[in-house]
Formats: sequence, C-alpha cells, structure tokens
Amino acid sequence: TLYILDSGNQRVTRWRKGETKGEFVVGGRGKGYGADQFSNPSDMGFDQFGNLYIADTLNRRTQRFSIE
Repeated sequence: TLYILDSGNQRVTRWRKGETKGEFVVGGRGKGYGADQFSNPSDMGFDQFGNLYIADTLNRRTQRFSIE
C-alpha cells in the first residue's frame, strides 16, 4: 500500500497493491481550517498503531487520523 501526500490538492490518497485507482484517505475538500482540511500539508508519518499524522504547515498544527 502506498500513501501519497498531495499538497497541491490538500489531500492524502491511498493506492493498494494491484489496484488501478487510488482512494482519498483524508482531505480533498480544498484548503481550509476544518478538521478534514489542510493548508499546505508538508509531511506525513505513521505510528506503531497505524495512525496517520499530517504536518499541516500553514494551519500550524499536526493532525492525527485513524485510517484503518
């Protein structure tokens, strides 16, 4: 599984092995301050429990998402 942070479209997309189309995991509603919106996301990572963390640069916050 591949996760792609798309700063231009303010979203994270997941591509599963063998799939021909990705799926939105978080974001994708444009730039903003909402809990599911970003403003220039710059980095992402996972913890040992599978939580996804996004560095939301211009909103000056780090967000955690449970994606599984």
